[in-house]
Amino acid sequence: MKQFLIIGAGRYGSGIVKELYKQNADVVVCDSNEKKLDEIDQYATHCLIGDFTDSDVLNQLKIDEFDSVFVAIGTNAYSAILITKKMKERNAKRIIAKAINPEVGEILQSIGADRVIYPEEEAGRKVARQELMTGVIEYLEITKDVSIVELEVPQQMLGKSLSQLDFSRKYDLTVSIIIRNDEPILTHFADIPFREGDKVLIVGENSRIERFEKRFK
Repeated sequence: MKQFLIIGAGRYGSGIVKELYKQNADVVVCDSNEKKLDEIDQYATHCLIGDFTDSDVLNQLKIDEFDSVFVAIGTNAYSAILITKKMKERNAKRIIAKAINPEVGEILQSIGADRVIYPEEEAGRKVARQELMTGVIEYLEITKDVSIVELEVPQQMLGKSLSQLDFSRKYDLTVSIIIRNDEPILTHFADIPFREGDKVLIVGENSRIERFEKRFK
């Protein structure tokens, strides 16, 4: 079982904890606010109250044994920078740090963060892209140019299978899952005719996803 350490139990940190809990991961979450920890205690393997800028608090855990450490501090850039530095000094395998702006993000990367997240910016891009794409239910950016989208199967495709549509060649996109009645069809779905209400997860370049979406507006 993978082990994760989340430092900061605000909205962003709580979201990480709950998602890891769904995936049956071993989750340790830390915050100086006991009330915040009480709200997510049911989703964590262990909760620790303390200020992680304090080395004595950090020394209670073996940082190098966690698969990833999430520095999910809110608006306190100094604390995020200091904690990231201390994580690196304690040989954290992977550090994922939240940044409030690109300037802070550059500092976090320079002192050892393996990945820097800008939650508000990413949320904004996600909402904008969902609004631009008719029928898109969920959107996940993989890189700047590649995404995964969940969308409703267009009416024009109902009754036909991916093989009959020659989907991958025709649209240069990959369908990874068909979702029917809220249940995923993971295997041998290329020859299954689409039904009303089916959804698909499509992976591909943003430009090709947009072209596909516009074709069936």
